[in-house]
Amino acid sequence: MRRFWPLVVFIMIFCIVWLLADNAQKPLSTVKNYQRIITLSPSLTETVFALGLGDHVVAVTDYCDYPAQAQALPSVGSYTNTSLEAITRLQPDLVIMLNGQQQRQQQLEQLGIKTLVLDNSTIADIKETIQRIADLTGRQNEADKLLTSIQAQIDYVHNKVRGLVPVRTLVGIAHYVNSDQLDTVYIAGQHDFYNELLKLAGGVNVYTDTTVKVPSVSAEGIIRMNPDAIIDVFPEQKDHQSDMKQVIKQWQSLRNVNAVKQQRIYIIEHDYASIPGPRIFKLLPEMAQLLHPELDWQDHQLND
Repeated sequence: MRRFWPLVVFIMIFCIVWLLADNAQKPLSTVKNYQRIITLSPSLTETVFALGLGDHVVAVTDYCDYPAQAQALPSVGSYTNTSLEAITRLQPDLVIMLNGQQQRQQQLEQLGIKTLVLDNSTIADIKETIQRIADLTGRQNEADKLLTSIQAQIDYVHNKVRGLVPVRTLVGIAHYVNSDQLDTVYIAGQHDFYNELLKLAGGVNVYTDTTVKVPSVSAEGIIRMNPDAIIDVFPEQKDHQSDMKQVIKQWQSLRNVNAVKQQRIYIIEHDYASIPGPRIFKLLPEMAQLLHPELDWQDHQLND
């Protein structure tokens, strides 16, 4: 059950952000040396630190536990329930948040506190988030290096799997694990970064409906889609108490699914696996290797 809670938050964030994506705030026009920054989501905290701004961050939110320095910072609450009092008490000169936190943004602007509202629903959004924070804070050199590294990762995998037949894949992002049978499984749809990473890794999403942003399916639905591979994203490894053998057993209960018959059930356990920040691109080569083990991957070293 503990594993499911962070992913419930992730799903809520994705839904809210997508609904409000068209209302993203334009970047502030003037570069300023911001000294007291508050970040209101784990992905934004990670991005700000990756740009070398960690010494300027004075507070974060719950679940902002990367990098390690962020764990020592005070929290101003959760993503969905940040404390206006806690934020103002710290006297920030910049608060960086996601689209779903528009109400808090309006309150802060009324108090004269500068805000930057961003989106991170897609790969392009994640890259733009890096660039916009860098443009605002004068960290263009750091952003160039980071974006170049990300693009090199993408290009490497794309060139490696080019021309191969895509593997029909289901990407699970949340489900209860305290029973022998699978019940409802939240999966990657056609509108998120998991779907984009899957395509780049040489896979194709078995879920093709474009109307639902964060779909949930039953065991019967998975059987009907009949994926040839299943990737179960299982983040917060250090935090959950789930038995991975039990998780595999759940998937194996779907005996007629090709992925089960071919023993192509893969569980990815990384603390960054549900955080759409710079590290999410580390999933790309790992997914590609799982989907295409027939290729020679010795020329690429996965980062842990």
